[in-house]
Amino acid sequence: MNLKKIAIILIRKSSKGLIDKNIKLFCGRPLCFYTIDIALESKKFDEIWISSDSEEYLDICRREYGGKCIYKIRDKKVSLDSSTTFDTLNYLFKDIQENFIFMNLQVTSPIRKTEHIINAFDSFVDCDHLVSFSNYRLNKSLFMDENNGYLIPSRHGGDFRRQDEPVKIYPNGSIWLSTKDNYLKDKTFYSKRTKVFKMEKLYSYDIDDELDFFICESIYKKVMNK
Repeated sequence: MNLKKIAIILIRKSSKGLIDKNIKLFCGRPLCFYTIDIALESKKFDEIWISSDSEEYLDICRREYGGKCIYKIRDKKVSLDSSTTFDTLNYLFKDIQENFIFMNLQVTSPIRKTEHIINAFDSFVDCDHLVSFSNYRLNKSLFMDENNGYLIPSRHGGDFRRQDEPVKIYPNGSIWLSTKDNYLKDKTFYSKRTKVFKMEKLYSYDIDDELDFFICESIYKKVMNK
């Protein structure tokens, strides 16, 4: 597939769970820098787009990366808490006629290696989309309900071995890969033509709040030798 390859890195300002999460200092540098670094180091992209609803955020990235990236301001109406990924990407793609391959890289997944990006591209064959997943074993015997502050015991009665539960997969938020045309056609990355790209749990942490931030920093310092 001889199409241009574009990395898309979305950096929204109005984070509610953790204020200014995307530029918060992570091991001494803005969190978003780690995803931009990996995109550059992979040498897989013809262009790297950094898109934000904040000129302040874009200026922070410009000062660090200069002409290595393309900076795109986007309308705040597609950067709301209620905005979907499709709303945002559709806005970025709306005036572009050519088809291209793009990888959406979430900046809240900093424990990601260059090899993940390279291997994802190598796996992007005979499919319309590719999404990174991790294995997850759900112990349904531990999920119970309450009524007026009192427990409604599980029908399993707690007598259910975790080892007997089927292993499920869940999207870890690290990598979404598609072509512009296929994505706009399906309006999602998830279809019967989506390839599963497995990543180890260690590299699948996603930052949503202060505790996540602390945990990911600790893991990054140990695993990435920082």
